[in-house]
Amino acid sequence: MICSIIVPIYKGNKYIKNLVDMLQQWSDSNDDIRLEIIFVNDFPEQPIVLPQWKNQCRVSIHVLDNQRNMGIHYSRIVGAQYATGEYIVFLDQDDILNVDYLTSQLQHLKDGEAVICNGLYRNGEKIFSLSNPIEKDYSFKEYLDHGYPLVSLGQLLIKRDSIPQEWLNNLMVHNGWDDHFLWALMMVHNVRVNINEDILYVHEEDGNNASFNWKQMSLSGRNFRDIFLKLNLMGDTEEKQFRYMTDSKILKYEDYAELEKLLNKVTSNQLEQYFHSKDIHNISIYGFGVYGKELYRIMENIGVEVEYCIDKRNDIKNANIPVISLDENMRKVDAIVVSPVNSFKEIEKNIKRYCSFEVISLFDILREINSDS
Repeated sequence: MICSIIVPIYKGNKYIKNLVDMLQQWSDSNDDIRLEIIFVNDFPEQPIVLPQWKNQCRVSIHVLDNQRNMGIHYSRIVGAQYATGEYIVFLDQDDILNVDYLTSQLQHLKDGEAVICNGLYRNGEKIFSLSNPIEKDYSFKEYLDHGYPLVSLGQLLIKRDSIPQEWLNNLMVHNGWDDHFLWALMMVHNVRVNINEDILYVHEEDGNNASFNWKQMSLSGRNFRDIFLKLNLMGDTEEKQFRYMTDSKILKYEDYAELEKLLNKVTSNQLEQYFHSKDIHNISIYGFGVYGKELYRIMENIGVEVEYCIDKRNDIKNANIPVISLDENMRKVDAIVVSPVNSFKEIEKNIKRYCSFEVISLFDILREINSDS
C-alpha cells in the first residue's frame, strides 16, 4: 500500500527535516505502508535541500520544481498528478501530525472514500468539540447550511481516485480557498467521508499561509465562487444558497481586514477614554477569537475591567479569564462588546434574550474612535 504525501514548499527549507522525520515515523509505525513524499517547490529560486533519511525502501522522496511561484492550488495539483499512491494527504509545510496519524486515518476510512480527523489549533484548543461537533454525515446540503468544516486539508486523507477532476482541471490563482473548493466538489459528487475523532493534527501559522490575510482570502473566495458557479453543478435553489453563503463569507473577510487595520491603530488610552465617555467601567467581551483576545490584551492595563468573556465554544477556550456561554445569571456589566464583525444585529438580539446589558459592536467602537482622531 502506497500513501502519497503532497507538500507545497514556499521558502520552507527550515521545515523539510522536521517533515521528513515526522513522516518517516508514520512508516516506522506500520510495516504495510510505503510512503511517497512529494515536495513541490513553489519558490524555485531557493532549491529544496533534503536531509538524509532511513528506510529508503519504504520511504521515497521526490522534489518537483515549479517554473515560478504558481500558488498552493497549482502546487497541489502538480503533486496529485505526479502521485502514484492509492491514498493522498495534502499537508502545509508547517503542519504537525501525530505519529499514529496514518494508521488511525486508514483504520477509520473503512468503506469510505475519504476520512477526516480532529485536531488542535496551535493554542491547544480543539477543532471539533461539544460546542462544534464533528458531523456524522457530510453532504452538499450540510455544506450549504454550515460551510467548510475543516481548518486545513491536513485533517483529510482521500483516495486518489476520489479527488474530483474539476479540482484538478480548474486552477485557482489566489491562495486560500482551494481546500474549500476540494471539499465543495467532494460534497456535490457525494464522496463518502468517514469521521475520525482522534486528535491527530495541529494547525500552525507561520505567516506564509493565507488564514489571516483577509484581503487575500477575499480574493480567493471570489475566485472560488466564480469557478464553482461556472461548473454548473447546482440547481437554482442550491445556487441561491451557495451565493449567499460565499458572498457572506467574502464580506466578512473584507470587514475583518478593516477591523484589523483599525485595531492596529487604536491605543489603550483611546479605548479607555471612549468607555469612560460612555460611563462604561466594566465590560464583557463576546467572541473570544483572534480579535476578542486582542481587545482583551489591549485592555488589560487600563481603567476598564473585563469581567469575563462569552463564547459559543467556551468548552475549548484556554484563557486566564472566565470564558462562559450566554446565561441568564451572567454577572452584570456596563456593556458587552461584540468582537465578530458579521451578524451583529442577530448576535445582539440573542444576547438580549438573556440580559438587558448594553451591547456594542467592537467595529463601531473602533470606527467612532478613528473618526474622532
